[in-house]
Amino acid sequence: MKVFVTSNQQFGRPGAIKAYKRPFDSLEEMNQELLNAWNSVVSPEDIVYVLGNFAWDPESSEVFIKHLNGDIVVISGEYDKATADIAVALGFNDVDFLYNAIEEHPEANVVMSYWPLMDWPRKSKGSYSIIGHPSSKYKTNHKTRIINCACDNWEYRPVEVTKMIELFEEVNQ
Repeated sequence: MKVFVTSNQQFGRPGAIKAYKRPFDSLEEMNQELLNAWNSVVSPEDIVYVLGNFAWDPESSEVFIKHLNGDIVVISGEYDKATADIAVALGFNDVDFLYNAIEEHPEANVVMSYWPLMDWPRKSKGSYSIIGHPSSKYKTNHKTRIINCACDNWEYRPVEVTKMIELFEEVNQ
């Protein structure tokens, strides 16, 4: 089992193509490419933390929860009411939903959240803050140990947390 992180797929949102300058001609193409990118790296036994903005509407949320590989844990972002509603309707069987959470993974030396943090647990001990907010003003910064996992920054794929940290530690050496 591997642990992945991603954010801001916004399945089902036509405006995401223009808002994030995505190279897709239609909503259907975007949804399919995001699904393919996800399933190309995530296996059914993996865990994927989505740090906000998973799906735009309840129908898209339910469809993609059922078609994406891995156990999905959504930490709420700005546009996750539809996913919260679907999580409740499905009895939290197919997706875990955490409201405004900060999720710690000490074994990977990371703290995950949708919103950017000024301070986080074990920051002084060198832990990383992985955030999901898609705004370009919240960029990945090696010096501050902040990583933005918005899917647009990572070829629309979830990224394995340990590989992400290895990449940043190589850059910092």
